[in-house]
Amino acid sequence: MTRNTKHLRIHLAVVAAAVTLAAGPELVTLSRAITTLPATAGAVVWGRAHGGTCETHRDLFVTCSDLDGGYANAATTVGSVWLYGDLDGPERHRHEARHADQWALFGIAFPAFYGGESLRTRGDFCQNVFERWAGLHDGGYGRCTHK
Repeated sequence: MTRNTKHLRIHLAVVAAAVTLAAGPELVTLSRAITTLPATAGAVVWGRAHGGTCETHRDLFVTCSDLDGGYANAATTVGSVWLYGDLDGPERHRHEARHADQWALFGIAFPAFYGGESLRTRGDFCQNVFERWAGLHDGGYGRCTHK
């Protein structure tokens, strides 16, 4: 990574933080929903095709539960949609909504970034930067210790 790229990332992070603080949570939530809309629409179709019941919440995050397959591990977030079987709860909702924030930030490249991170960490969710950012405890990774 070049020095200019590092500086650009830092500047973008500062601008994003400032906008978040100034705009308030409602505008940020709406922005996430709009930014992830194409992936979200596809994920809702996918969830319903796999027998899921989809519900939109106040934070404009969609949960598609009771799926008959169609998701990886315990759950998968695509756009602003959480696809899962019977795993539920406010902590998991918060964790998966943070993955939706990651989708909004990185766009369609997010799955590639997440996959690259999975390769880098050899599938260790405890070391995966995206899982750590989403909150290990909220995601049910209670066995993880910070190194």
